[in-house]
Amino acid sequence: MNLYRRFTAALVATLLLLCLIPAWAESPAEYDINAPQNLVAGHLFAESALLVDEDSGEVLFTKNSRVRMYPASTTKIMTLLLALESDIPLDGQVTIPPEAAQIPEGSSVIPVQPGDVMKFEDLLYGFMLSSGNDGANAIAVLVDGGIEPFVARMNARAQELGLEGTHYVNAHGYHDSEHYTTAQDLANLSRFAMQSEAFRRIVAAPKWTMSVQRGGQEVSLDIVSRNSLLQNDQKYYYPDCTGIKTGHHNKAGWCFVGSAERDGMRVICVVLNCAQENDKWYDAARLFEYGFTRYEDVPVSALLEQAKGTLAQANIENADPADPHGGGLALNIGDMANGDATVKVVAGSESAMSAAVDRVTAAAQIEWARALTAPVSAGEQLGTLSLALPDGTQVSASLTASRDVAAKPEVTQAPATQPPAQPQPEATNAPAETSNKRGWGTGIVIALIALLVVACVALAVAHMSARRRRAARRRRRKRTGTAKASSSQARNRRG
Repeated sequence: MNLYRRFTAALVATLLLLCLIPAWAESPAEYDINAPQNLVAGHLFAESALLVDEDSGEVLFTKNSRVRMYPASTTKIMTLLLALESDIPLDGQVTIPPEAAQIPEGSSVIPVQPGDVMKFEDLLYGFMLSSGNDGANAIAVLVDGGIEPFVARMNARAQELGLEGTHYVNAHGYHDSEHYTTAQDLANLSRFAMQSEAFRRIVAAPKWTMSVQRGGQEVSLDIVSRNSLLQNDQKYYYPDCTGIKTGHHNKAGWCFVGSAERDGMRVICVVLNCAQENDKWYDAARLFEYGFTRYEDVPVSALLEQAKGTLAQANIENADPADPHGGGLALNIGDMANGDATVKVVAGSESAMSAAVDRVTAAAQIEWARALTAPVSAGEQLGTLSLALPDGTQVSASLTASRDVAAKPEVTQAPATQPPAQPQPEATNAPAETSNKRGWGTGIVIALIALLVVACVALAVAHMSARRRRAARRRRRKRTGTAKASSSQARNRRG
């Protein structure tokens, strides 16, 4: 009995403890706006969330980011990307196909109607800012001739980008149990898409006016982005926000994929399945603020030093073939102006540092002082490097040679070899007949020499022929004598 009571008491205590745990856990209400660096998962409303450095992909904050979720209209990020990757020019005129009207009941719309004519760019702005499912279907048909082949393209592109937790069933994100993604995939997709200037421009627009030809008339449609962080007249306006896309349906909850930039720091957040519409704005702002506390200042001089292997190199033409580096010349970076200026890099992240070096390398401009030809002297200034930082600061530095580079030796042209001078006959005033006689005389001498040579050869041949005949006679006589001796010996044996 005592054992039973002890067991019951322990069970009750355990249940009470479990009931108290949520009270001890962090909650969104406990978030301290003055200490954004202390953000924890419990401070967010979203079921799944992620924050990454846009440039390097470094994960700054995560909450269930690999859990499969419904993306709702954040699907349109992929739709816009494929539209921009198509061969349809932004200023090209397009006609809205009938499929634009074939959308589920309750869908958000631009609105556009089958037969409307507009610039492709207007359609992209309209569908992205208003989250129009009619525009998504129109884009699918315009790009691939039908919705099904376009969805197949979406899934193929997802695989190419390594979005292993993503599968699409439609171009707009209306609910389907087989239409899903993850916060991690949405962040990676957005990082890639934001490399397109056209994509960045569209998703950052707070409003847009579409010009539509409808029924023979010009119609203007004023579109306002559903991203409240972009609207400076709304409560949730966030000045550093640069995009990207909202989403919602009953199964997905309230979703948002956002981007923000401050002092060169660029971050992307994903919040999925918030219970209330405004929760996603709170979560996004908290993630952004937390992210900006994760950066440190790195001197530009330090980044340029790491970029030397790419930036500070020159190939010197006309170098001596014996040059040990084949004319390759490492340059020294010196006399730097504003080299103590800094840029923001995620603290303690090698990938973020590498990305910062890459950005500096891509942005740097080099102006050469002269043609890169040998000879080059150590310490000689060959060029100037210049770089504009995100805040407008101009950085410059000199590029000087780290060693001598000798020129290829000049090839000295030897004088042409002249044949030995032939003795010239003395000038004479003899008549032409005398010259002719000398010519005949020379000819006769040459002919006599030739006859003499022929005679000598003939005598030699005759002499050799006589020697052969005498040798042949001696051999015959010898054979005859041998035969007679043999015959005599034979008669003696018979006798």
